[in-house]
Amino acid sequence: MTALQRSYNVCKIPGTETNATRVQDQLREAILAGALEPGARLRAEALAERLRSSRTPVREALLLLAQEGLVQIEPRRGATVRAFDAADLSDLYEVRALIEPHGAALAAQRITGAEIAQLTEIHERSAAYDDSDEQSVAEQLRLNDEFHRLILDAARSSRLTSAMGAVGGIPRSFRASFWRDDDQRAQSLSCHRELVAAIGHGRSELAATVMRMHIQGARAFLAEVMAGER
Repeated sequence: MTALQRSYNVCKIPGTETNATRVQDQLREAILAGALEPGARLRAEALAERLRSSRTPVREALLLLAQEGLVQIEPRRGATVRAFDAADLSDLYEVRALIEPHGAALAAQRITGAEIAQLTEIHERSAAYDDSDEQSVAEQLRLNDEFHRLILDAARSSRLTSAMGAVGGIPRSFRASFWRDDDQRAQSLSCHRELVAAIGHGRSELAATVMRMHIQGARAFLAEVMAGER
């Protein structure tokens, strides 16, 4: 831990943790949506004024976001939005390929009938989009997040949820590329359809296998995007 990080590690006061969580959520959303661009300086004073918070929750939120890999904190420079390169993104997907298949396997054992119906509905709504205009891409991206989040919730594992929280912060500008490409969109929807079937029939091993292939396929596609081959 750097001296700057230690200076941020202040004692909590009543209500601070809740405020820090709120600020963390707001800053995460701004980073992932691209409102705060890679390399942008994150000054606690300015953010506190913008988010109508005191500086202490902002500093705590920045430390939490640094643990998620979205913020970089350096001595004398302070906090900045982390810039992702191909190696960073590949590493994130590699870790996801280790974690999410286990979540899918657990979901196949623990999911409820109501959740299966919800998962099916989300997939069908996403499959109804057949174009790649920005409005459609934004909605498919939202539905994709909802689909994966529901599987994680159905796993009923707080530790798994915490682990995924540390590797789920991939900027939307990268993830949106999946839904702009016709072939990749079709592959993603095919994987989602197979996941619904495997989880719905309680087939844990198959659910894990499909999820692993889904994530590794996304990783390979993103590597092509980063290399300028797409």
